[in-house]
Amino acid sequence: MNHAPAAKTPLWKRTLLYQLWDDFRTRWRFKFTLPGIKQVTLEGIQLEVTALSPLMKNNLLLGRYEVQERRLAQYALTAGDAVLEIGGAIGFIGLFCQLRLGITRYTTVEANPHTAALLRKNYELNGRSPALWNLALAGEDGEITLNIGGEFWENSVVKAASGGQTVRVPAASLATLVGRLDYPPTALIMDIEGAEQYVDFRQLPASVKKIIMELHPHLSGHAQTYRIVADLVNLGFQVDREEGGTFLFLRP
Repeated sequence: MNHAPAAKTPLWKRTLLYQLWDDFRTRWRFKFTLPGIKQVTLEGIQLEVTALSPLMKNNLLLGRYEVQERRLAQYALTAGDAVLEIGGAIGFIGLFCQLRLGITRYTTVEANPHTAALLRKNYELNGRSPALWNLALAGEDGEITLNIGGEFWENSVVKAASGGQTVRVPAASLATLVGRLDYPPTALIMDIEGAEQYVDFRQLPASVKKIIMELHPHLSGHAQTYRIVADLVNLGFQVDREEGGTFLFLRP
C-alpha cells in the first residue's frame, strides 16, 4: 500500500531565529492578548469568557472546545429529541444543541454555582433562558462536596482541585433528576469528571435511546470505566461511536 510522504517542516521554521520569534509570540499572546478577550464566538454561539483562563480562551478561539461532543451530537441528535444534560459547564453544548440542532426540550444540570452563573450569562447572550438545575448528580439525594478551582472543567467530586477549594452543593440521584423533568427524555448527555462511576444507569427510563458521555478512566480507573460500558450494554445499549474518550451509546 502506498502512503503519501509526511509533510516536512519548512527549513526556515527550524531555524533558531524563527523558534525564538515563535516562542516570544506565544508568550505575548498568553500574557497580553488573551487576558483582554471578553467574548468569543464559536459555531455562531456567543460566549462570555472574561473570567476564563488564557488557556481556555485559546482553545475556544482555535475551535478545540468540546469537539467530540459537538460531532456526536450533530451525528446522533435531532430536533425531536428531548435532552437531559448533566454537566452543563459554560452552556456551549446546550446552546449548540438548541441553536444549531433545533432541540426545544433541553434541561441542564450543573453542580458548580459559579459555572452555573456563567452558563446563564451565555444563554442570555444568545437570547435564551436555560432550564437549569444547580445540582450535582450522585448515587443518592442529599448534599455533596464538589472540588473546584483551576479550570471549570476540572470540577469534580472525585479529584481534589488545585488550591484545595471545595464547595458543598445539593445532590440528586439520576432517578430524582429524571422524575423532575416535565417530558420523557430521549437522550442523555453527561460529562461529570469521573462521577459517572457512582451513577446507577438502571434508573434511566426506557425512553432514553441515546447517550453521549465522556468517560474518565484516569479519574475513576479502567475497571470502573469498563463496568459502566458493560452496565449500559446489559441495558440494551451499543457503542456506536467513540471519539477521544467520549462515547455514543444507542439503544434500539
